[in-house]
Amino acid sequence: MVLCKNGRCGISMMNGANFFIVYAGFLLGMMPMTLLAYDQTSKFNEYSAALPATKEQLVGCKYIVGLCGLVLAEVFAAAALGAAQLHWVAVDGALVISTLVQVGMTTLLSSTILLPLSYRFGYEKAKYAFYFMVGLVAALPQGVPPLALLGIVLIVLGLYSLSWRLSVAWYGKAEQ
Repeated sequence: MVLCKNGRCGISMMNGANFFIVYAGFLLGMMPMTLLAYDQTSKFNEYSAALPATKEQLVGCKYIVGLCGLVLAEVFAAAALGAAQLHWVAVDGALVISTLVQVGMTTLLSSTILLPLSYRFGYEKAKYAFYFMVGLVAALPQGVPPLALLGIVLIVLGLYSLSWRLSVAWYGKAEQ
């Protein structure tokens, strides 16, 4: 939607127009899954047995890549929102907080859900859960109160740490 105020016109980021900012979170959240898919395709799990690394370290590196993707996605989102604030009039504090939480949630949820499923069932079967997750996140309402956003952040971080433990337990047990 185009807004004009005081002779300045711009595009409103309301009603889902922040899709491309949030989509960066989806893409960066898929990096650990992509690395795991390459590992499973190349049979790296078998070769990694000869490495001086524990399964906790091998799984942990995927989760650390996910956290790095989170930081990069948040920096990108903050820069995009900052640029929007300079050029448009429709960016307010609630939208910034909501968008940053959405980006973080979408980035971490990809790894939270898909990595344990990939370690247990293989990446081919786990990708169907990703399609369901995209639809679920897209159905979230825009006007979420700040206290609820804080709760969502804490829940997603808790699920991320539980997912990490589950992935360690399921490491090497993917169905062939």
